[in-house]
Amino acid sequence: MISWSRIFALMVKELRVLFRDKRTRFVVIGPPLIQLLVFGYAATFELKQAPIAILNQDRGILSQEIIGRLEGSDSFEVVAYLHDQQKINQLINEKKALVVVSFPADFSSRLLKEGTTDLQVIVDGRNSNTALLAQNDVAGVVQTFNQLWAEQHNLKQPPITLVPRNWFNENLENN
Repeated sequence: MISWSRIFALMVKELRVLFRDKRTRFVVIGPPLIQLLVFGYAATFELKQAPIAILNQDRGILSQEIIGRLEGSDSFEVVAYLHDQQKINQLINEKKALVVVSFPADFSSRLLKEGTTDLQVIVDGRNSNTALLAQNDVAGVVQTFNQLWAEQHNLKQPPITLVPRNWFNENLENN
């Protein structure tokens, strides 16, 4: 059985041999540094112009305000305005839309009368990282609306609750 002190001594010896030659030093240190610089600028966790579809069964002023906020966001590009739920499956299956925001028929009236309502967000979960980014960006738009609405109407709780639904990868697990 080899002791830990012998393994440590062997590691030190190999590292000394490895760093003795300048060319070997470059081969060991150079590529990771280059990767760090290149991937550090190339990798981004921002969502830009993600395709989004809107299913607005409400047609009220409040749903229109949130839709306007989504349209004005740099994160999304509205690719479709749906009139019924039948097209949702096709848009997500064909990867024409990453997100579908679905406003129920009583969205504005419930928000005005009861002070609270739900908003469904359907996300294509095949790419879990992108799905989470899209879901968070929609949540950010709704949160901004929630803060303003709660301040104007003296509410203690957020008026709109997001109901996320992830297709093809319900738990957004990485493969």
